[in-house]
Amino acid sequence: MKLLPFTGLLVVLFTPAAANAAKPNDSAPLPAIYTALLDCRSIADAQARLVCFDAKAATLAAATAQRTIIVTDKEELRKTRRGLFGFAMPSSGLLATATGQDEDIKKFETTVTSARRNRDGGWIVTLATGGTWEQVDSRELALAPKASQKVEITRGALGTFFVSIDGQIALRMRRIQ
Repeated sequence: MKLLPFTGLLVVLFTPAAANAAKPNDSAPLPAIYTALLDCRSIADAQARLVCFDAKAATLAAATAQRTIIVTDKEELRKTRRGLFGFAMPSSGLLATATGQDEDIKKFETTVTSARRNRDGGWIVTLATGGTWEQVDSRELALAPKASQKVEITRGALGTFFVSIDGQIALRMRRIQ
């Protein structure tokens, strides 16, 4: 009996985080391919259980290769959420953490890549994280933003964001890209 690949699969799927993820939650149902694999655990006969696991694991591997199911980890999820910071996102559970909870980012730091004035005289700032933000208030900065300056973005109330560039007064901004 060939158990080594099967044992590796058990280590990956039955970690505490995976056990929590296997619990039903309100945000999104688990994919049928994944639940079918988990259902193999209920087979009493060891040989039949192994056959079930091998078949369902092969189906899961094929779905992953075809990108119909995407497997990721918490760190990659965190990077994706940070990259989308500032955009209004639907509450689908797609970007929830491994515990099933939305991990609301309150603020983060990055640097300026470029800055220019918009037609109203406000600033449009592109950040090292890839986002572009536009000023929506009329505050003036003492010094113009420049590449490589430190930026701190803080989430405010009612979907607002405050962007402080190089420690200056925070501007109210919205993400445009």
